[in-house]
Amino acid sequence: MSNDYRVDPNNDLAEELERVSARDSVVRAWAARHSDANIIEAFKVAPDGLLSGWTVGVKDVINTFDLPTERGSPIYRENQPVSDAACVAMAREAGAVVTGKTVTTEFALFTPNITTNPYDPSRTPGGSSSGSAAAVADRQVRAAFGTQTVGSVIRPAAFCGVVGFKPTRRLLPLAGVATLSHAFDTVGWFTRDVADSTTMFQAMTGAGASPAHLNRKVGRYLSHQWDAAAPETMEAIDTSCAALEAAGVEIIDIDPLPDLELVFDAANAILHYEIVRVFAWERTHHLDLISDLVRKMFVNATNIDHDDYLAAQTVLGTARIAYQEFMDANHLDALLTPSAPGEAPPLKTTGDSVFNRVWTSLGVPTIHIPMQQGPSGLPVGVQLVGQSWCDQRLLAAAAVAEQSFGIAR
Repeated sequence: MSNDYRVDPNNDLAEELERVSARDSVVRAWAARHSDANIIEAFKVAPDGLLSGWTVGVKDVINTFDLPTERGSPIYRENQPVSDAACVAMAREAGAVVTGKTVTTEFALFTPNITTNPYDPSRTPGGSSSGSAAAVADRQVRAAFGTQTVGSVIRPAAFCGVVGFKPTRRLLPLAGVATLSHAFDTVGWFTRDVADSTTMFQAMTGAGASPAHLNRKVGRYLSHQWDAAAPETMEAIDTSCAALEAAGVEIIDIDPLPDLELVFDAANAILHYEIVRVFAWERTHHLDLISDLVRKMFVNATNIDHDDYLAAQTVLGTARIAYQEFMDANHLDALLTPSAPGEAPPLKTTGDSVFNRVWTSLGVPTIHIPMQQGPSGLPVGVQLVGQSWCDQRLLAAAAVAEQSFGIAR
């Protein structure tokens, strides 16, 4: 793939199949995949719907009745569910054809897997929804499901130069999804543009296509973690704000909100407390098949007791109320903030979720929009953050932003 991050949303099935054939040995986005012949046959019997003609990849922590769900772990090798996860079943009902399962990091945590970045195979595609982001970016599939517990949709979208959307927590069912944290886990997806992401939202929720009311007012929010931003991210923030202002959107500079400063550490405590309990069976029966990185996380989690967990939940509850009140009082459509520190780092890591943890913990919808290239020719973009249950407004604001950036896909 060239260093031009822009992609064509009008690829037909033959082009996608050819792309997989030509690029799979480099990008390595697929954990399991139907044969080309089976995919072609599936389109002949797929129902009519909003996603008719779409190919869809499914992160390998999300159940499919016709392909294994191995969760990036040898513990679950050849594990075959008997039913689809709810989100997959809804996509098929809407006319989509599932072409395969996309590679995830081990248990959707942070141990890197085999997928590479489509722009540079020496760089990470991000995690944990690595294969989903890479497959969409490389034009091997039109859309793909991911999950986000901390930054596992937004960060891979940023590194691979595609649109990544995480809806409001609890909006979509997690039935059939192998979860990490019941406090944070959310199903999301990757597409090539905001319009496709909006169509996915309509297919998943039954929401109408009527445009949401916009105040055309966005907050420029640099957060308490701003020191982690690389120069290319700082430039993307400035450039995007200038483009939005030129499009008639009012930009408000916002100081870091005090209640959100405590969320970062509180979320970390909640995540560790829940994960070590979610994996009780795997720890007891297959500890030798779990990576050192994840085992170390289990050890660290033992330092967090029930009282710590309850205190962290109180911090989080206070912050969620304060954030909602702030957005309402200022009539903001969204906050504009970094998606990731900078360009994709080397393959030895999945990258830093420093700019994702707070928003995921609040449960609010977020979307990454690719913008430009960084100094190494890799994608860089920005994140828009909305309010809980105002997903349609966020998608409408993202469409305005995408148009103002002048991105042709």
